[in-house]
Amino acid sequence: MSSYESRQRRVRMKGIVPSHSEAIARVSEPGDVAVVKRGALRSVVMRCPDGCGEAITVNLDPRTDKAWRLYHSRKGLTLFPSVWRDTGCQSHFILWNDVLYWVDVFDTDESDLPLERELEDRVWSVLKPDALTGFVEIADALEEIPWAVLDACRRLVRAKRAVAGTGSMKTSFKRV
Repeated sequence: MSSYESRQRRVRMKGIVPSHSEAIARVSEPGDVAVVKRGALRSVVMRCPDGCGEAITVNLDPRTDKAWRLYHSRKGLTLFPSVWRDTGCQSHFILWNDVLYWVDVFDTDESDLPLERELEDRVWSVLKPDALTGFVEIADALEEIPWAVLDACRRLVRAKRAVAGTGSMKTSFKRV
């Protein structure tokens, strides 16, 4: 893995293309991203933002294998879940609104995370008082980006308006 200082902090969209080879040709620098779309979204290709030089292909097509979700808004691209390379540099990162959050240093208390406070009330309104609900399920119900919902849930916990589960349920929440 490269040093923290050399890691990219943002991605740069290089276009939507019909083939994987075209996407590879467009991503030359760490953090460059191209989307492969042929009828439907197929994959995201990026030059590893860790600086190792490798091209990473992230599947977006649930018909072929495990698939990530791609969100595109005026704030930028978001991938869900995180990208965790189990080969090469073994980097692990979250891409949220064009910003890369490195999981080895990720903390929702960091001041550079996007603040989406208006989402807190919407999240709180769908939380159940008697059962834990996973943040992905909440995000789907609200048609929101899962990372934003997880951040809102954690802020609700800090404000003592919600509680989080424990162990394998630590990313599930309920009202207080």
